[in-house]
Amino acid sequence: MSATTIDRPVAEKTPLTFGGVVRGEWVKLRSVRSSGLTVLGAALMMLVTGLVFASTVGSDSDGADGVTDPTGITLSGVMFAQLVTGVLGVLVVSNEYATGMIRSTLTAVPSRLPVLLGKVAVVVGTLFPTMLAVSFTVFLAGQAVMGGAKLPTAAVGDPGVLAALVGSAATMTGVAVIGVALGALLRSTAGAISTLVVLVFLLPGLGGLLLPASWRDDALKYLPSSASEAFTSVVPAPGLLGPSAGAAVFAAWVVVPLLLAAVLLRRRDA
Repeated sequence: MSATTIDRPVAEKTPLTFGGVVRGEWVKLRSVRSSGLTVLGAALMMLVTGLVFASTVGSDSDGADGVTDPTGITLSGVMFAQLVTGVLGVLVVSNEYATGMIRSTLTAVPSRLPVLLGKVAVVVGTLFPTMLAVSFTVFLAGQAVMGGAKLPTAAVGDPGVLAALVGSAATMTGVAVIGVALGALLRSTAGAISTLVVLVFLLPGLGGLLLPASWRDDALKYLPSSASEAFTSVVPAPGLLGPSAGAAVFAAWVVVPLLLAAVLLRRRDA
């Protein structure tokens, strides 16, 4: 009897899809305890700050006459929560460089760009719905507090309120994406967080002190914090960009660092 040879197809290595990359990044994010604590910290920062401001706003001599933007009062925590979400964005990238895991990640995904986009997708998918829910919660709770104190209140259906709530969630998420970009650009937790703090929080004050008065206002309104205020405020401060222009400028602050990070990620060694 002659032996029969059975040809078996050689198993080909299946390329990792973008969906697989996103699932992998999601596993990384939720498996690190500090990630969940950071998201919780941002939510608590929003809630506590908004309710404290809502509880104390009518206690000064102006009373109810001093309340011109009830929505802005309850969303006062956005500027603080941005710092927390930005730190989360940085850590999503810089932690992998610190531990050396980035080499395994980039070996599994040689094209590299899906890794960065996967991190952004996971950060946006986690933060935006969370912070949107928190924005609505603190707004409704804060309006109830101010209404109980006989102070002016706002409703979701009032002009500009819904845009402010959605814009606030988008701003906090956008700062987190800037954090992702800075983490990929600098590959250092301390350096990326320091740069984020300067860019988003310190630069407006420094610009006000150092820039010549002749073009100070024109320059400062293009900073990320001022641009975001233009489309997240029901009663915006004088001298800001319009809502559409502010949104476009803020989007540029998010997209440009991300593009630079994508270029350097493909060109540099891990």
